[in-house]
Amino acid sequence: MFDFMKHLVLHAGAAKTGTTLVQKALHANREAFETRGYAVLVRHDFETGTGGAHAHWRRRGASIDKVNVAFSRLRDQLEQESLMLSHEDLFATVSSFRKGPIYGPAADVLRIAQEEFRPERTTLLFYVRRQDRFVESAYLQTVRMGSTLTFEEFMEPVTAERLHWDVLVDQMREALPEGAELKIKYFESIKTLTARGFVRDFFKATGTGVNPKFTFNTQSVNRGYSDMALQMALFGNGLLERDDARKLRHFLDDNFSNLTHPAPRLLTPEQRHELLSALLPSNKALHDMIGEDGPSPYVPDNQ
Repeated sequence: MFDFMKHLVLHAGAAKTGTTLVQKALHANREAFETRGYAVLVRHDFETGTGGAHAHWRRRGASIDKVNVAFSRLRDQLEQESLMLSHEDLFATVSSFRKGPIYGPAADVLRIAQEEFRPERTTLLFYVRRQDRFVESAYLQTVRMGSTLTFEEFMEPVTAERLHWDVLVDQMREALPEGAELKIKYFESIKTLTARGFVRDFFKATGTGVNPKFTFNTQSVNRGYSDMALQMALFGNGLLERDDARKLRHFLDDNFSNLTHPAPRLLTPEQRHELLSALLPSNKALHDMIGEDGPSPYVPDNQ
């Protein structure tokens, strides 16, 4: 228990942007963080340590007071005066854009974190992904976790206005105290950095001074469903009990991933172009916020 926290580092997603890779690296380098005074918590640690209070809020629609409960429980358990927390659903579930603006509760969650932890210094890392690919990955993740919705049913309530990363960035910035560090990065950088370079860049951005050591396989982390896996999952999810559905999920992960079988075709080229065209002003504003040289990478192919 402490009166204030020295440094709070939040890696809050977005989901489907290399979070599993990052969390494996954090777990593998936990001792190095602890040497520097940081407790390291990834999703599973957080859920266990907070008694599922946060999950009760984001999954079941409980009051956001549950987030206060989760952070308060966590604060009372910490022995170190700084915290490195990585949780891809910290702000909401991966499919939050089906009910409203993408990660709409982010500002409220950040304010609660500041109230509960009272950090002297805050660093927030958030990775974005091009929206057409993000919604496809979000859909596959919901099916992997038991949904029986077709992609058309999944996308029915979704509009481009709900997928504005720049609006979310503004909301997060406004919720953070003066002097806090907000670092927005493109997930797509992993293509040029490679998995290890991506992890190194993440560790540098935390500002903790920890350099990663790779004691785990950085390849094939969190593989996606192939089209065949998707069809089998949709069929099985509607018939199987929870434990059997979990067994099916593990079987599909191991034997029918998109590394060995063709990936699903979800958005058509026309739908992809229409979505990115509608989001063009928003994505250009996002690019200005990130501050990288050159044109935004989140544009339709012919622009």
